[in-house]
Amino acid sequence: MIERIEETLRRLLSDPSPAVREAASVALDRTGARRSMERFRALLRGGSVEERFRVVYSAAEMGGGEGVSLLIEALADGSPEVRGAAVRALAPHTSPPVLKALWEMLPREQGVVLGNLLETLGASGRKELAPHVEKYLVHGNTEVRAKAVGAFARMTDAAGWEKILALAADPDETVRAAVAEALGNWTSRP
Repeated sequence: MIERIEETLRRLLSDPSPAVREAASVALDRTGARRSMERFRALLRGGSVEERFRVVYSAAEMGGGEGVSLLIEALADGSPEVRGAAVRALAPHTSPPVLKALWEMLPREQGVVLGNLLETLGASGRKELAPHVEKYLVHGNTEVRAKAVGAFARMTDAAGWEKILALAADPDETVRAAVAEALGNWTSRP
């Protein structure tokens, strides 16, 4: 079946419509990437940091179940940079299994990876996660606190905004800037 799909996409590359040609080109790239799944998995297990980064970005571009599968696999990488990139790449894919995988990472992460986790959980907009993200509003790391502000703002209700408003007096400018940005994005929700 994959051969027929690729053959059809190759024919569409010469379609008179530029939109069709572009869509076919992107689809053909994704199809080729999907054929490379085992090679990507092997690179995640034993490639250099640069190669593992490339796998994360390729998986993000690939999308679909295959791409998400690779990104979830990259969450266990030994390099915080690779894990952090995988977390960010999963932001558009906030299905329950992805959220569960991210949630399980929270207790063992710190720094940039923890901040990326909070951002991605916030992007889900899942209100049931708000109480768990709220505890990071007082985290010792400034960057984590700032990311928690943005995440919490995306998932909280009116009562939670009082906590964000209180952080406008935070001693760190990064947190205060995150508060200002969150306040600028505030909308009245039904």
